[in-house]
Amino acid sequence: MLFPMAPLLPSAHHTAAALRRARKLLFVRLQRHATLPDAEFSAAFESVVVAIEAGLAHEEAVMETLGFDGLHERRAANALLLASLHRIVTQVEGGDAALGRAALAAACDLLSIHRLTTDLALVLARPLVAAPRHIRPGRPAGSLVARKRKS
Repeated sequence: MLFPMAPLLPSAHHTAAALRRARKLLFVRLQRHATLPDAEFSAAFESVVVAIEAGLAHEEAVMETLGFDGLHERRAANALLLASLHRIVTQVEGGDAALGRAALAAACDLLSIHRLTTDLALVLARPLVAAPRHIRPGRPAGSLVARKRKS
């Protein structure tokens, strides 16, 4: 089912585009990191955790600006994810690449869910705009009503 949406104002449009681009770049980085050999994967694991943390902080800031209703719950989920990742950094850097890969896969799954809810937040934050002049109350949108001409 499709819902009519008001167009984004230029600043909101740029915000949405910037968030999507930042998320895409983060996912590209995570996917690239997942393909590294174990030694390189383990050595660079902390930098990936820092990148995830920065991405989540950015999204939270935007969601706060937009007045996202689920921000408290989102922050709690982000905190749990980040605490889990930070907790295993030492083990992964010590050579437990399998643990890091499992954690990274789980983080990607959670971030995919976040991506959906962030998009929803942006859609819900779209401001309402006034109806165009040709759409008047009491007249169905798209209807053509012939005007009587004066003779």
